[in-house]
Amino acid sequence: MKLVLCATAALGMAIVGLAILSTSAEAQPVTANQAAWQAQTQGVDQLFTKWNKSDSPGAVVAVVKDGAIIYSRGYGMASLEYGIPNTPSTVFHLASVSKQFTAFAFYLLVQDGKLSLDDDVRKYLPELHDFGKKITIRNLLHHTSGLRDQWELLALAGWRLEDVIRTEDVLDLIWRQKELNFDPGSAYLYSNTDYTLLGLIVERVSGRPLSEFAQERIFRPLGMAHTHFQNDYSTVVKDRAYSYRRTSDGGYKYVALSYSTVGPSSLFSTVGDLALWDENFYTGRVGGKALIAEMEVPGRLNNGQDIRYASGLVIGTYRGLPIVWHTGADAGYRTIVLRFPEQHFSAIILANAADVDTRTLADKVADIFLSGSFASPARASQNDATRVAIKVDPKSLDAIVGDYALSPGLVITFSREGNELFAQATGQRKYPVFWSADNTVFWKVVDAHFTFDPPDGDGQITRGVLHQNGKDTPAKKIIRRALTAKQIKDYSGDFYSAELRTIYTVTYTDGHLSVRYPRGEIALGSSGPDTFAGAFPIRALAFFRAPDGNCIGFTIDDARVKWLRFEKVRITPVAQTSALKG
Repeated sequence: MKLVLCATAALGMAIVGLAILSTSAEAQPVTANQAAWQAQTQGVDQLFTKWNKSDSPGAVVAVVKDGAIIYSRGYGMASLEYGIPNTPSTVFHLASVSKQFTAFAFYLLVQDGKLSLDDDVRKYLPELHDFGKKITIRNLLHHTSGLRDQWELLALAGWRLEDVIRTEDVLDLIWRQKELNFDPGSAYLYSNTDYTLLGLIVERVSGRPLSEFAQERIFRPLGMAHTHFQNDYSTVVKDRAYSYRRTSDGGYKYVALSYSTVGPSSLFSTVGDLALWDENFYTGRVGGKALIAEMEVPGRLNNGQDIRYASGLVIGTYRGLPIVWHTGADAGYRTIVLRFPEQHFSAIILANAADVDTRTLADKVADIFLSGSFASPARASQNDATRVAIKVDPKSLDAIVGDYALSPGLVITFSREGNELFAQATGQRKYPVFWSADNTVFWKVVDAHFTFDPPDGDGQITRGVLHQNGKDTPAKKIIRRALTAKQIKDYSGDFYSAELRTIYTVTYTDGHLSVRYPRGEIALGSSGPDTFAGAFPIRALAFFRAPDGNCIGFTIDDARVKWLRFEKVRITPVAQTSALKG
């Protein structure tokens, strides 16, 4: 396939340049098709206006129709430090968009007759603990293995995600796990561990690292000259974009990404190379159409229920049309490849600004170019940036101050500092929010708002709803309970996890519990009997007791890590040990 910037008869578009629509010195008549094309491309440009600045990171978008890139443009900067702009040739870290390539490599080995999707993973990975339940390769592909997520495990063990993390570090932690989140095949829960193990199996079965296998069997045959799996974070990548995250003052700061792992992440590519990859889903040039069809079959749970996740791909619909997609998010990188198979149309967005919502923007790109194809109307815009902040008596905001639980371990904390109101979600930074009409506050850094219910009979506001990405998530205010002297004694002390080989210390200071773990400390708020809410990576903590009622440990639930057990232990200080010997 040859990538060209051209018009297609189906869309009635004129030829344009990569970045800016050109006009000649002499005025020319504008045809209806040209006017429609200008409206479409200008519509795309408007979506990225807030990032298209010399002091902002941004994104690159590519619109692909019938195998050709019909519009592509870079917005903002690839490097703020050196003033290098994003262009269609900029290379991005793809984050979890990498997973579909790992899955594809795996299906090539199946096609070669080297393995089966229903093989027990311990056939190839004997180091993995025998959980007494068979985990198949199919479970790994569909995130139904029950294995705990590697990134959350690393964070719980005291690693920081900006540390240099190698595959060996990840595997050392995976091999120590003795419990699953759930029985294999009984549920779906996204786990990066699954794709690290898939990458390792590819290496053991093929005799070559995943990076080399993919280069030989996928990238070279498709002509993807700017694509590679990166085994070592320090490898120099020409024309790469660096990642940035917005700060509370509205600026950006650099966010390091030093993963030296492959499988679930660490693929680098350009929008042009991804257009070549996208077209292979139609032609089957590499792998064949039968392989493509099998890769797009969604997973199925043991009870017969189908899930939306296939093999590194999400299968769904948008406005009545079938879609295949996957997003990615690591450090400040945000990525998506969104495909409409029946329209032979795709939107590809690669961003280096963490506040770029690629899924919402890709939907809006599709709204622009496929406006006549949808069976249902476009979702009403939630453009909260257009909301108008109104002034209220700061003291009246005290009624909403508090913690609101969206789910176990996921809490939004609203606080007032002087005349300003702030919100902080679990594991995220604190950002200002602004009061608008109808008991609603909104963010300016993301497209989201939160509506509070009217006060109850006691004049208390206890519930609300978060509106973001087209979803309405109810939240309940956490009512803090004072701890008794016995509870404080029960909860305080040292706790050890054999699976992490890590000690946590729980203390009671200044009226609240906190847990100290390697390289961090998190305040805990009571959310029920013996249960507490924290922040990433300890979102929910539940103490458990012996039959005699004494507290003997706790478990941690952090979304993708469940039932991680800590036992209460007594550690004798070194000074006391020496005195006993004397």
